[in-house]
Amino acid sequence: MTFSRLKATTMALVATILLATSAIVMAQPQVPWTNGGPLLPDSSNFVTASLLIASPGEAIYSTYGHAAIRMECPVHNLDYCFSFEQEADMGGFIKFFVGKTDAHMVAVPTVKFLTEFNKEGREVKQYILNLTTHEKKELWRLLDNDYVDEEVRHFNLLQNNCSSVSLMAIENVVTDETIDFNGWPEEFKMNNGKVFRLMTKSSPWLEFISITLGGTESDAFWEQEQRAAPALLTKVIKKAEIVDANGNRRPMINDEKQIFPLKNRFEASPVTPFWVFSLLFLAVSLITLAQFKWKLKWPMRALDILLMVLVTAVGFFLIYTSFVSGLFGKHWNWYLIPFNPLPLIIWLIWRKRKGFYKVYLLYTVVLVLFILATPLSEQLDLPHQLITATLAVRCLYNYYEGRRQAT
Repeated sequence: MTFSRLKATTMALVATILLATSAIVMAQPQVPWTNGGPLLPDSSNFVTASLLIASPGEAIYSTYGHAAIRMECPVHNLDYCFSFEQEADMGGFIKFFVGKTDAHMVAVPTVKFLTEFNKEGREVKQYILNLTTHEKKELWRLLDNDYVDEEVRHFNLLQNNCSSVSLMAIENVVTDETIDFNGWPEEFKMNNGKVFRLMTKSSPWLEFISITLGGTESDAFWEQEQRAAPALLTKVIKKAEIVDANGNRRPMINDEKQIFPLKNRFEASPVTPFWVFSLLFLAVSLITLAQFKWKLKWPMRALDILLMVLVTAVGFFLIYTSFVSGLFGKHWNWYLIPFNPLPLIIWLIWRKRKGFYKVYLLYTVVLVLFILATPLSEQLDLPHQLITATLAVRCLYNYYEGRRQAT
């Protein structure tokens, strides 16, 4: 290769790199300073603290939305978002739903932090905190220490999430003052089950999973700060006021800005738990009628074994999440009545005994009573009870078949 060709190739390569770099830079969102310009005489714009709230995303872990604290210091060209993030690892999906996901505060340059939200078309609003200069500096110091120390906490759905951590960090720096939330919105006065449903309305499957694992906590009430998920946080902070020792009040939020508009509204999937388990109930009922008419044996035995395995697996998982994991705390889960390992154990030990078919009748009665108890707890709902009804159909038929063979 001649020197001129080498030079031309090198220049073309450099130009390609520059164009690619330029494209990447242009693709990043442009986020101006909230309070830029020269430093004011009172230094009030030396540091700006804001609460960022992003609308819900499509991924199951982002259904609640996201909240973070933005800290800016234009004088020193510093602009970072402090966000309570989960650690990504193998088995993260399971760990997320058993309250074992490790999470800690991270510090990310604001432009980089917002890039993903911009790509997904999610709305991001900025609520500028009405803190004193000292409180803003103290907030930055607290967040920096949390980030540097890498304090690990378990991400716990509603009790310990990005919103509650951000809100508590703000409360921690208002040392000589208090935050008066001026009455919590009606959503915060509901029991946990209704709050689950409200915050997961855009994701029926997340609602189904949350209610399944919620147990008696679905009927309980947590402290309001723990329930301040991003989807509900806006209503809280807009009414909040900071009160000093003399009773003087000022709004907690000084101003609000929309950083990105909502470009992509994520719709709930039409394939909901209700329709899936309705079809399951219908299919099993029709197959059971076919068994009654044509005396099918081995296909139905395979179906019963599959249902038994699934019930046992779900039962063990519910036992773990209810009494071992740190999801919501130690609590009773009503779904341990229809879904538990006991039916399999009884079947393995006593299935060959005479009159064993009566056990099916007993279990059918238990399942029917469980369905009738639906109004008694917020955890009990139609999608889950369709599964219970499916089990009841098979148990009732097995009782009929056992009784027929015994006579």
